[in-house]
Amino acid sequence: MRIEAIFDTDTWVETTIDPMSSPEAAGTAAAADATTTGETAKDDAKDKPKLSSYDAEMKVTHVRTERTFKGGIQGRGLVEYNLVYHRMPTGTDAGKADAPVMNSMCTYNGVMYFKGTIDSLSTTEGELIFTITGTWGKDGNMAAVGEWEMIKGTQTGGFKGIDVKLLSGGYDSKGKKDTPCWMVIE
Repeated sequence: MRIEAIFDTDTWVETTIDPMSSPEAAGTAAAADATTTGETAKDDAKDKPKLSSYDAEMKVTHVRTERTFKGGIQGRGLVEYNLVYHRMPTGTDAGKADAPVMNSMCTYNGVMYFKGTIDSLSTTEGELIFTITGTWGKDGNMAAVGEWEMIKGTQTGGFKGIDVKLLSGGYDSKGKKDTPCWMVIE
């Protein structure tokens, strides 16, 4: 069974990460301050060692975002993402057979904590945790396309004891408002 809904992205705080340095140097303190104020965190990339020889073309970030769900999925979500911005070949230049055409994109994964209700599962509020994987900019598509899957054993409240083989879903986002999303119950 498929349940349709939409979500709005209420907050989005993104901080650049340098996995080769300490959390303080990577901007963790700035991110914590930005989360409480709702402002975008800033980092001092000029004083950090380079991540790799592809530094100009690759970036790693952490995102904390809050969402409000409406429709067949009602409630709030808190998502923690790790994003890798990189370039991917999308073919070759018509005039040069060995010259790849590069496209900027982002590959990400994360965890979403959800509190609310889902049609056909429970009318009583409960909590679930999902893993998320996705891409933005794949094949030149300027959209975030993500998939999520419930982590078994994380159900509380109205979801406690639900007997489903798999609870999964996803979204296809071109903006921060009215993002189409869905859940599939097996």
